[in-house]
Amino acid sequence: MNTPAYLSIFSFSLFISLTPVDADTPHLFTSPDGRTLEAEILSATPDRVSLKTTAGVPIVAPINKFRPADQAFIAQWRKDHPVAIRYKFAADYTKSKVSSTKRKSNNTEVTTEIWECNMKIINESGQTLEGVTADYVIYYDQMDRGNKISQTKVGKAELGVMKAQQQLVVKTDTVSLSTTLLEGGFYYTDGTKTRQKDSISAMQININHDGKKVFSWSSSGVPKGAGATEGSKSSLFDK
Repeated sequence: MNTPAYLSIFSFSLFISLTPVDADTPHLFTSPDGRTLEAEILSATPDRVSLKTTAGVPIVAPINKFRPADQAFIAQWRKDHPVAIRYKFAADYTKSKVSSTKRKSNNTEVTTEIWECNMKIINESGQTLEGVTADYVIYYDQMDRGNKISQTKVGKAELGVMKAQQQLVVKTDTVSLSTTLLEGGFYYTDGTKTRQKDSISAMQININHDGKKVFSWSSSGVPKGAGATEGSKSSLFDK
């Protein structure tokens, strides 16, 4: 059977749509070089649009293959036809040392280390999402003469557009941790250890889409009542 001429109007690859949706009024789409195609929008994501030509053939095309006016038309169509999203993400984190310096203070050697966390986030929602951000809380402990003082570092990361099944590793802001060590022959009069070390203990990650929190995850060690579901014991970084 001969291929209909309208299937070769544009020079991009076309794919048969498997999920037909109710159509709207046909629109005349134009490529940057002036070629045209009259079709109805069936569905659209941030980067692709499903169309049905006036001949009844469903196709899928990259949105950036159309002129800016048509891209704006598709964007407005998406706003007028919101799709229910079943949000699903996976998250985990590791921590890494950025730098380290040492100094002497009286009879104490102080090592100051700068650390950062690496958030790993996977979009398992089944579709491309725009406007994704991550709020995070880093929990760390500072030592003071044997007393553990819990601290937090709060931050936000712009993730932008996340495609389905896309994995991102995003660095957080840094945290300053110290290790103090008394020189040999000296000790604290209150009996505390001569070596004390600050440490990162846990992390919480909240994912937002269009300004709304849609996913929350925390590692083990996050204080009770922090409002997140504890993560799995197996690390995503091992996969």
